[in-house]
Amino acid sequence: MQKLKKPLSFLLLIALISPLLIGCYDRIELEGIAFVVAIGIDKGPNETLDLTARIAIPSEMSGGTAGGDSGKGSQSSKPITVRAHTFSEAVTLLNTTVERRVSLLHLTSILIGDSLSKDGLFAQLRPLLRNRELRRTVTVAFTPGSARDVFLFNEPVMEKSASRWYEAVHEVGRYTGLGAPRNLHDFFVSIQSPMEDAFAPVIAVNKAVQKQSEQKSSGSAKQAELTIKQAEPSFIPGKTARIGGNTLEFLGGAVFKEGKLVTYIDGIQTRMMLMIRGELTRTQMDFSDPLEKGKYVALEIKHAREPIVKVDYSKRPVEVNLVQKLEGDLIGVQGASDYTVTKNLHILERVISSKLKEKQLDLILEMFHEHQAEPFGIFKKTRSHFLTMQQMKEVDFRELLKDAKVSLKVDLKMRRLGVQLGPAQER
Repeated sequence: MQKLKKPLSFLLLIALISPLLIGCYDRIELEGIAFVVAIGIDKGPNETLDLTARIAIPSEMSGGTAGGDSGKGSQSSKPITVRAHTFSEAVTLLNTTVERRVSLLHLTSILIGDSLSKDGLFAQLRPLLRNRELRRTVTVAFTPGSARDVFLFNEPVMEKSASRWYEAVHEVGRYTGLGAPRNLHDFFVSIQSPMEDAFAPVIAVNKAVQKQSEQKSSGSAKQAELTIKQAEPSFIPGKTARIGGNTLEFLGGAVFKEGKLVTYIDGIQTRMMLMIRGELTRTQMDFSDPLEKGKYVALEIKHAREPIVKVDYSKRPVEVNLVQKLEGDLIGVQGASDYTVTKNLHILERVISSKLKEKQLDLILEMFHEHQAEPFGIFKKTRSHFLTMQQMKEVDFRELLKDAKVSLKVDLKMRRLGVQLGPAQER
């Protein structure tokens, strides 16, 4: 009997512990969860915030359509806005109107309105970093208007899935170079860095396209066509000249200084910023043909190697030197210029290098001298000049930017001339 006592006690202990090990006591079925795929944050009155949430319909997340309606797409989930004092309180209040438990596990994007951006967003967004459901890989974007308006006026052209729409938008921005995709982690690291300022992409409502939609619905389609005839090409967020498509536009960037929005930049300036940072994957740009007035050439440009950055802290004003090595592919020539001729090709390289240098230098001087902002990561790359963090923080960074002397060299080399060597000739 004594010999059986220990084995029986052991078996009894296992029997008592087993129910605690199965991990199902706090289970939540998928049918009981409402997955938020995107949120928008606007400033409310009296130190409050308005949180707008887009909740995905399960069939939409899998690429299907809800209730057999193939025309609504991601609009099958209407945006919900609640007002609260904090982000956590706002998420809790969402549960008072949604019949499932709200979850941020599938959150893909955070959109922040202009009112909160200019007032300072660090205090309101700091709680996001501690939220266990919220991944730091979610993308961050800003809008010149209200974040709720972006949710309301969104009319996707192709993507039906609410979750994939936000991911696709930022992927397209990375491909064109007209946007500057940024995730939550990188954005907050830049805000907290003593020698770098944050930037993020912009999603804007095109008021002209919105008006066109209203005119078409009222039968005034000709008026919409007249509007586009009077417009000039533009890369300003919310100002592109077009008819149709989504009311929203995904181009340009927002630049911050000490956690507050200081200015917006257009699509071309965003490309220049990414070039300076060494983060431009590949982009297509048009330039005036140096050999034929009134004609344009199109190039695909990418980095040949990482930009070289040098900062001389011993001089006043501080001297900043940048060297860029770029390579380009000729993908379009409007005129009859023959760029298979070496002399002509060298002329094209010099002219485009000069224009890129001018655009980049103008942007750097505007950010440094006018806004005392540094979204280029130039000074961040020179942290090895300082032995300790304390020594780096003692440098009056903003004062250095006010009159910084910048020299820039852009060296573009043409690598390929497209699938046709000589120019096409008319008969």
